[in-house]
Amino acid sequence: MMVTCCVLAPAWAQDSAHSATSAWVNAAKSAARLIAAPAGEAPAGEGPYRAGIEIKLAPATITYWRSPGDSGVPPVFDFSHSSNLRSAEVSFPAPTRIDEAGSEIFGYERGVVFPVRVTPLERGKPVDLVLDLDYAACEKICLPVHARLELRVPANGASEIPALAAAEAMVPRQLSAEEIARDVAIAPVTGEKPTWRLTWRGAPAQDLFAEPPDLFFIETKRESDGFLVTLAEHPKDKPVPEQPVRFTLTGPQPVEFTLHLDASASKP
Repeated sequence: MMVTCCVLAPAWAQDSAHSATSAWVNAAKSAARLIAAPAGEAPAGEGPYRAGIEIKLAPATITYWRSPGDSGVPPVFDFSHSSNLRSAEVSFPAPTRIDEAGSEIFGYERGVVFPVRVTPLERGKPVDLVLDLDYAACEKICLPVHARLELRVPANGASEIPALAAAEAMVPRQLSAEEIARDVAIAPVTGEKPTWRLTWRGAPAQDLFAEPPDLFFIETKRESDGFLVTLAEHPKDKPVPEQPVRFTLTGPQPVEFTLHLDASASKP
């Protein structure tokens, strides 16, 4: 079942050039809109424009992170119908681990704002942002939702939106190589499946999420002062991923980093 919504007219035909939000596009268990905010510290028109994709959810309804966990589908963003747009880079705030009928889901409850860095083709002029958004709104069943959202994102003059600033603060910061060497330690431990203990020496962390390459599945679990990282599924001919695994540590100061897993953990 596809729930399809659309606005009746472009947002820039309805609102002024300095409007900070598009109209809400409503679905059965959710609604979505675009938001915009001042560029920040960069001089007007020189840095990326700040925008966001806001999804609000009905009680007990969830939507998914870029890596959805045991089941589910991540959101899909298509900006190809926009004008004066060079690129739109969507960021994901740190997710929550959600128990859904015995399955572990990685996503968001109540709602989420995905920050977007908007780079115009012609600087100093607004971007007419058009987004074809596909996402899932799940309660007892999952409803696929499609919404077309439209908003003129100004080079300057938009009003600040606290929800966008809060979401930007919850986007994990990418650690440098020096920070990884200083604050992250990972070592194999004994287990029925290839398992490692990851220790984090930085600010307090709440949870750990792992995103391995395709055909691999990794489970993470807090244990004592660290996290157990278990390779639950892998191809028969590849006991560990050859490519690095992306990890996300959540908490008041979420961070993101990549590590190669040591193949010695796969040996008995």
